[in-house]
Amino acid sequence: MFVVKKMGKNGIWAAISFIDENGSFRGEARFDTESEARSYLTKYTKKIKKPLDLRVFEE
Repeated sequence: MFVVKKMGKNGIWAAISFIDENGSFRGEARFDTESEARSYLTKYTKKIKKPLDLRVFEE
């Protein structure tokens, strides 16, 4: 299981929300493969306005 996380202001990594093609939130951004997680990370980075420290973690 791979999770896309962001660094919070408190210095703790937290999972980001999974947003589907319709713009609906579907829980945490968790994926079965690393390639799916990295693909979502790229899409998410293009959607956000402010740059964040984002990474893929294996759990």
